[in-house]
Amino acid sequence: MRPQFDNDGNPDLRVVVAEYRDAVRKRMRWIGPGLFALVVLIILLTGVYSVDPGEVAVVRTFGKETAQVQPGLHFIFPIAQQKDIVDLAKVRRAEIGFRNTEAGPKRVDSEALMLTGDENIIEAQMIVQYQVEDPSKYLFALKDPETYSSSAMNSVLSEMAPLGPRMVLGLLGFLLRARV
Repeated sequence: MRPQFDNDGNPDLRVVVAEYRDAVRKRMRWIGPGLFALVVLIILLTGVYSVDPGEVAVVRTFGKETAQVQPGLHFIFPIAQQKDIVDLAKVRRAEIGFRNTEAGPKRVDSEALMLTGDENIIEAQMIVQYQVEDPSKYLFALKDPETYSSSAMNSVLSEMAPLGPRMVLGLLGFLLRARV
């Protein structure tokens, strides 16, 4: 065994480094597996998710849709997969010509006021309610489906306005009965 101190009374550097190296090796036997277990635990905890009744999860692997998952408890590999949950039971609505606020309905003149074919100004307001049927199309076909549906219905209402109030009401009644 080497002496721990040299002739001057200072610690022998080789002995100190060797002792430190031995201590690190002993700890590494536990640190490696412990670190591995921690990583596996984090992956397991972040990959578990649940889908509620009335919802569907669209699973994407490396950005490409790979599955549509029904309600229940599921797992994804978080590094390679992502999920988007869409509520199919929710009734969404688009308000045309007004917006509901906490203070009550507020008219949006740019949508509500329209010029008819006989050069009268009419005010038209409408609520469109819809449900998502295909979650893939809802998520990936349009960048912002909520804004698109509102804009599309505003466009339909604007095109019907020149026909006159009676024609507009008749066409809207037909559309409501047809559930388009």
